Amino acid sequence: MSSQAVTLPDGRQLGYFVVGKGAPVMYFHGSASSRLEVLLLKRLVAQNLKLIAADRPGYGLSTYKPRKNMQDFNSDLNFLADHLGIPQFSVLGWSGGGAFALAYMACFPQRINRGVVVGAPDLPFDASTAHNLPLAKYVMKLPFLGVLAMRNMRRQMLRAGGTAAFLRSSQGRQMLHACSSHDLTFFSDPAWMRLLYQSMAEAFRQKDGVRAVLEEHRLFLKPWNLPFEAVGGKLWVWHGGEDKTCLVDNAYGIAHKFGCVGLEVFPRKGHCVMFDNLERLAGLLV
Repeated sequence: MSSQAVTLPDGRQLGYFVVGKGAPVMYFHGSASSRLEVLLLKRLVAQNLKLIAADRPGYGLSTYKPRKNMQDFNSDLNFLADHLGIPQFSVLGWSGGGAFALAYMACFPQRINRGVVVGAPDLPFDASTAHNLPLAKYVMKLPFLGVLAMRNMRRQMLRAGGTAAFLRSSQGRQMLHACSSHDLTFFSDPAWMRLLYQSMAEAFRQKDGVRAVLEEHRLFLKPWNLPFEAVGGKLWVWHGGEDKTCLVDNAYGIAHKFGCVGLEVFPRKGHCVMFDNLERLAGLLV
């Protein structure tokens, strides 16, 4: 269990984290997060899974590179899979990471065993519903506001130095406001929240973390430009029925466009529904 980095053909660094032994699963972390998010899934390791999580460009240990579309991260991931000697694997994406998981599955179905996306946005994403915050749509759509907001988030995240202080900050309070009652059970767990905070703080290790978040938000506002038909036979879509961060309508949109083996909406569950169902999740990924 360790963080590592590999040098890509263009000289950039790609940070990644590997935990566990068994069937390989590429994990796609959420936006404004990092490879360390995979530590929230350590219970999956007991199910004979090997989880590999890579920092997308600008997050954590990965060198920033502008991305023009959802597929631009795919070549980095292929290089990592080849570097690790993994010709085929399953994929798992949570929240914003689910959109990048779908982009990978659509372009490289031959490398995929199975895929699960949880709480993922359908594109083009309706910014007016983002994070249960009235101002979120302006942050996502207006670059200058987005820069100010993300710089402020980075400053508060890094200045806090720990979970409790961050949750008392204005950014921490906004994050809690976006949570369903189900999600708050996780955010009130000190051990779970400490891991989430560490992953989010790592996302802003570099100043380029701000650019990475804003760039992904802009990509979410664009329509899909993918071969949908390649995905459906290997895809499961999960969503919390009371998800306030990314509304459940997104799950229905993804299932309709991509097709899927199974769509499951969990009543009275929120954005963190995955963490209530890790054993079931393992059964889908193996």
